[in-house]
Amino acid sequence: MHDGDHFGLLGDDGMCGTALWLRWHGMSEVELVVLPDCPVLGGESCCLFADHAEQHTWEDTPEEAPCTS
Repeated sequence: MHDGDHFGLLGDDGMCGTALWLRWHGMSEVELVVLPDCPVLGGESCCLFADHAEQHTWEDTPEEAPCTS
């Protein structure tokens, strides 16, 4: 496991362009956060939040089914 924050999508918060995420660090620090969607350009869809680390979801595993909105 790497150091730093970890995130898990909980669902759409009902507002356009944001979603509800669970953020945790270690075993005891947990909070609910509303984060803006990743603003990917060029027609591709990313299922993560803005300024996420690593690759966009479609870059990591292109053979998997795309996320749904």
